Amino acid sequence: MSTLLQKYQYNILERPIRTFAMQSSFMMTLGDIISQQAVERKGWENHDIARSLRTTVYGVCIGGPVMGSWFGFINRTITIKNRWAATGTRVIVDQTLFSPAILAVFMGGISLLEGRTIPEIQEKFHESYYNGLMNSYRYWPFVSLFTFALIPLHYRPIVNSGFGIIWNAYLSHLNQESLQALKLAHPTIIQTTTI
Repeated sequence: MSTLLQKYQYNILERPIRTFAMQSSFMMTLGDIISQQAVERKGWENHDIARSLRTTVYGVCIGGPVMGSWFGFINRTITIKNRWAATGTRVIVDQTLFSPAILAVFMGGISLLEGRTIPEIQEKFHESYYNGLMNSYRYWPFVSLFTFALIPLHYRPIVNSGFGIIWNAYLSHLNQESLQALKLAHPTIIQTTTI
């Protein structure tokens, strides 16, 4: 186990973006699997593999690299000497700037991977964005406070990804609910499996 931890520590310091991408894709995919199997109770025979693959692609290409870069940026930018003032400021900046933006990027990115049109994406945002953001504010400020206060910078992305499994299960479910609402409003929309 210590060899695995040593390899992780080496990679997080020497290849941070690649490491963040891999861990984020794993955690996000796990969140989608939990959503499909535990929340939606689809069963393995009805598991939407394309949906899980879209989540994996998003995690590798956007989720991990953006999250890892964000933690480095906010740590370099907010350099208040008082630890608790710095932590509080980082949480406020994280929640007012990053949370709304990354939720929009997630919803838009997944929608594009699904092959949605711009009007369909706009309707999806209208249907789900506000609810998702309000639920984000019920969860992430506490995670951010814990992460910024107690976790060393290079471990923040994996700790956040760990907490993100629950959040990603929620986002995956929210995405499916908004797709169902879109289908009800526009019965001619056909589910695509574009990745």
